[in-house]
Amino acid sequence: MAMYVYKDDGRTEKLLAKNAQRQDKGIRYYCPNPKCNAHMHISNIDGVSASYFRASSSHRHIEGCPYGTSNGFNPNNYNEDKFEFDNALLALMMPSKPQTKKETPGEHGNGTTTSKPIRTIRQIYSMCKNCDYSDTYNGLSIGKMLLDNRSIHMYPKGVFGWRIIEAKCKRPHFYNSTKMEISLIASTDGEEYTFILNFDDEVLFKEIKNDIFPNKEYLIVVAGQWSSSGTFNVFYTKFSSKKQLAIIK
Repeated sequence: MAMYVYKDDGRTEKLLAKNAQRQDKGIRYYCPNPKCNAHMHISNIDGVSASYFRASSSHRHIEGCPYGTSNGFNPNNYNEDKFEFDNALLALMMPSKPQTKKETPGEHGNGTTTSKPIRTIRQIYSMCKNCDYSDTYNGLSIGKMLLDNRSIHMYPKGVFGWRIIEAKCKRPHFYNSTKMEISLIASTDGEEYTFILNFDDEVLFKEIKNDIFPNKEYLIVVAGQWSSSGTFNVFYTKFSSKKQLAIIK
């Protein structure tokens, strides 16, 4: 499912779910993924729940499409009004404490999840990717929460403060064991940013390095409070919890 689609095959005219009208029901729209030919239709336009787009059963998403049901963000599973981006990222940076296993909010749709906001990095990332970068979530622009290939143009002077970044491993070497640093790259035409994850905990550094190593080809998503490193277009954040990072396969 998705919070926006395109009206045309060339994907030049967007339609946000919140702007869809009753007369839009039954119309075929195009998946935001240009490689996917799913037939998208508006859902919940007449109900009290938030509207969203989903693929028809006869023309589904291609395997691995980020707007597919298994990866999609359903706004009705979470409480948007309770989501505070900076506080959510601050919580992700707090070292994990041992706890008993509990059901993750929003994953099973048991009717009690609507009182809870999104909180994990995968939930926040999924929400941002399923929304257009110019849209908002609880009053904050998606592009000001997630830096990716859609929003990087919004950062001509650099990346500062609380952000989630979508990047890839720096080549040829993405880690420095002496400095306990991991380096990632996000780039677009004419612009390239380096993001450095700085570790104080050697055990955590080795664990994250070993998690990334066999997955170097995939996207790496990191939550952090980014600051200038003193080098042009190079930014860093303290990395103190596994909750800050997700590998997107």
